[in-house]
Amino acid sequence: MHQMNIIAVLRDKKRLAVVFVFLVGGCLLASAAAGDLMSTICKNEVVSVGDRKGVVLTKCGPPLSKSQDAVSTRTSQTTRMKKSGKKQADNNKTVTTRTKTIKGRAETWTYNIDGSYRFFIFKEGRLATIETGGLAH
Repeated sequence: MHQMNIIAVLRDKKRLAVVFVFLVGGCLLASAAAGDLMSTICKNEVVSVGDRKGVVLTKCGPPLSKSQDAVSTRTSQTTRMKKSGKKQADNNKTVTTRTKTIKGRAETWTYNIDGSYRFFIFKEGRLATIETGGLAH
């Protein structure tokens, strides 16, 4: 009997559309809750990834706390092959590998927005990530 109900739902296009909307909506809500935010509302103003520190400060006011961390922003690797100068087999080539890591600073501002913590992470003066935290007490 249960199998017949599923087949009936699949045959009825309206019911199928409703089921599809609930499934997709549930997946979107779950991924939004688990991941980073692209924007949030702060004192009736929208703050978005890409905003400068001054804009966030104007819209949200001073944060509860600020912290700075050193982060590696980019790593590049260069490989050079030098020939020995003599006509010999390929195994006489010298391989030199150089790795370069460019370090930057990230600044995290912590806010209490509607009873939960929001962590605004700035890189190079712009808001790079908005993370959600636990409930504020």
